Amino acid sequence: MRELKIREIGAFLPRRICACLALAACLLTAGAAGRPLYTRAAESSVIETVSITFKSTYGEPEEIIDPEITAGGGSYSLGDIQYRTEYEKWKPGKKVRVEITLTAAEGKYFPVSINRSKCKISGAEYVSAKALDNTTLQVKADYRPVTVLGTTERAGWSSRSKKKASWKAVSDAPGYTLTLYGDDKVVKRLNVETNSADLSEYMTDLDKTWYYEVKAVPLTAEQKKYLKEGAYVTSTDQEFDWEDYQKEQERLNGPADGGAVKGDSYVLPDGSRASNTWKKINDIWYYFDAAGNKARGWIQDGPAWYYMDASGAMKTGWLDLGGSWFYLGPDGAMQTGWIQPSPGSWYYMNQDGYMQTGWIEVNQKHYYLQANGAMAYNTSVDGRWLGADGAAVN
Repeated sequence: MRELKIREIGAFLPRRICACLALAACLLTAGAAGRPLYTRAAESSVIETVSITFKSTYGEPEEIIDPEITAGGGSYSLGDIQYRTEYEKWKPGKKVRVEITLTAAEGKYFPVSINRSKCKISGAEYVSAKALDNTTLQVKADYRPVTVLGTTERAGWSSRSKKKASWKAVSDAPGYTLTLYGDDKVVKRLNVETNSADLSEYMTDLDKTWYYEVKAVPLTAEQKKYLKEGAYVTSTDQEFDWEDYQKEQERLNGPADGGAVKGDSYVLPDGSRASNTWKKINDIWYYFDAAGNKARGWIQDGPAWYYMDASGAMKTGWLDLGGSWFYLGPDGAMQTGWIQPSPGSWYYMNQDGYMQTGWIEVNQKHYYLQANGAMAYNTSVDGRWLGADGAAVN
């Protein structure tokens, strides 16, 4: 009805006025139908979703390569990229904050903010997304660098125990896979968190030639997200002589010399007293000094130090002497340097065997040891961040 009336009136009015009246009639009709009075072009000019992809690349062993970052969609383009941590301080698996700027295409606009569900990030973790102005969006994300673990430079055997494997630690390695061979046949495979392993329970046949292969590996599902295992390295061979065989029999069965303990001494069948030697009696080790008496307190045998209690028995494990703590290995030898008596806890013993606390410097790196001696990691102390390996990174 409105259109008919406009046509009738148009016969008597100028064309410009008729056009205005026709437009008004269209707007009234749209309003009556409940449709919005703005155009779809205005609606589509707002960018409602964005997507960003971080593509990680594994390089050479221990190499960290910065990720390739791309932004999807034709409504915006990738602008500046800033990392809040210096590249030299990047560590595998340790979050690096990234600030990314997106620029809207001509005629497009960003809302004030975009929540996690509308900002799709692949290969990193969403932190925030907010508009700096109508055409600029700043996205913050946390990226975890990746790397291939390196290989150990040295794999051999402990000078204190011929059945203890020992190798040089690999940077950033959370653990190692070790395969033990006896006469070129696999005897045992195991994972360890330290750079040594006591293999005495597996190396029972002293007639065999023993060696092992070891490689750095991630141990948990989380570590496998940013670490790839390194390559195997083969150790030197370990062989045993007749003296080793005799010591092994004594370890298993006790002295085979027919002697016996009398008072503080060990008397041999010929009536002489054992001196300057170890004896295992009822599964306990004693050391008889030059005078033939049980040693007590600290003793030195070769390069290693041992502690014998008041009864003369050799001590192992943690030792508290007047508030100073020491750690004695399974073989009784006093430990120095980094030790890990139990999984997940590292301690540092100085060259005299004393457990350290507070800030220490080792190989030009700084670490913090708590009051109980345990190394702090993945935390901040005195304003300094300690990484997964405990070393201060800033």
